[in-house]
Amino acid sequence: MADERNYLLSETDTSAKNERLGLFEAMWDPSTLSRLEKLDISPGLRCLEVGAGRGSIAQWLSSRVGPQGRVVAADIDCRLLTGLADNVEVRNLDIRHDDLEVSAYDFVHCRALLMHLPDPVAALRRMAAALRPGGLLLAEEGDYGLFTYSGHSDAEWVTHLSHRVFAALAAAKIMHPYLGRILPGLLMRVGLELLGSEVSGWVGRPGDPSFEFQRVSNEAAAPRLIAAGVLTESEQARVRAVMSCPSAVMTMAAGLACWARQIS
Repeated sequence: MADERNYLLSETDTSAKNERLGLFEAMWDPSTLSRLEKLDISPGLRCLEVGAGRGSIAQWLSSRVGPQGRVVAADIDCRLLTGLADNVEVRNLDIRHDDLEVSAYDFVHCRALLMHLPDPVAALRRMAAALRPGGLLLAEEGDYGLFTYSGHSDAEWVTHLSHRVFAALAAAKIMHPYLGRILPGLLMRVGLELLGSEVSGWVGRPGDPSFEFQRVSNEAAAPRLIAAGVLTESEQARVRAVMSCPSAVMTMAAGLACWARQIS
């Protein structure tokens, strides 16, 4: 397996990862599929998804391209990429280091991936180079600028703590929590023609996929953050108390989506 040490959420427990990614799909898939419906994903195309997770989008793409098409579902950890269609190739790939076939794909997709890479531009260059002339790339990323807790007496304190942690992660190049806002410029920087963009968002309550995704992500990240001295045990206890409160409300990260075309 490729080295995941720079990734904040590297669960060794497959069931825990499956739970977190299931919540992520429930949160993101409706908007992703809405965007894909607007793009020309037609039979016979060759598609690539980088950071395929559990494979929900790769499976959707496989149904669109049909038996004459091909989908590559690539991830640094392929444990959950099972039971996919025959026209889907599962590939262990670390986009930080591994090159892709040049001019090989009609469509490339990544989601909540670039913000977790130390050099997102280098990864985008690899994906752009993999597109044939006229091929499309859809990139979707988060931006935690709006991230706020409310509905609890400690909510303001936890909000400030969260952004302090985000700043520490950004300084260490472990996570770029505000990358979404610069995504359009990054696509143009690697030579793609920007065709469109959208901003979406979520406000979550306990039980909602967005809220529960943040809850399990917080629990998964906390041990590493505590070990690094970014978070203390007592601070994590206060965060957990807020997230366990039935009246808690969370304004989530905004979702930035951009689609662009390879013109060279």
